[in-house]
Amino acid sequence: MKRVIITGIMLLAILVTFGSCESKKSVASNSLLNSSQIDFDVQYIRIGSGFGPRNPNSTVISSMDELNQYPRSLSNRSFWETEYTNAISKYSDSYFADNFLVIVLLEENSGSNRHKVERIEPNGNIFIKQLIPEIGTADMATWIIFIELNNNFRLEQYRVVLE
Repeated sequence: MKRVIITGIMLLAILVTFGSCESKKSVASNSLLNSSQIDFDVQYIRIGSGFGPRNPNSTVISSMDELNQYPRSLSNRSFWETEYTNAISKYSDSYFADNFLVIVLLEENSGSNRHKVERIEPNGNIFIKQLIPEIGTADMATWIIFIELNNNFRLEQYRVVLE
């Protein structure tokens, strides 16, 4: 009986562990199913303290110079510059020859809340699903979400829609 219980607990732990894992992946649209979506990759950076805007904002980044200047436009940047520098190390001038970034900055009232960029529409709407657990923490967290897009889909502004 103990062996059955222990095996059951181990299987449950494995299911919970793998079920909660989410890797960075490209969300590709299938033109036959939905031609109104745009292909993109995404990178999520969680900053431990809340300093971001209550309502999410988005910034279009078209060059390495703009990417390097972005933190200077924000307050309280000194405690998260290392995370930001690590996140942008994968980008280069050659990346920006064919691509651009939309950086979404938002603050959550719980560090347990997560996000998933669901889709981007040609009109510039970025739909982000808030993943809110039943039990959360009382700390605040700021999220910097890097959305990687091809220059073919470049607009001057994007609007974040939280779901």
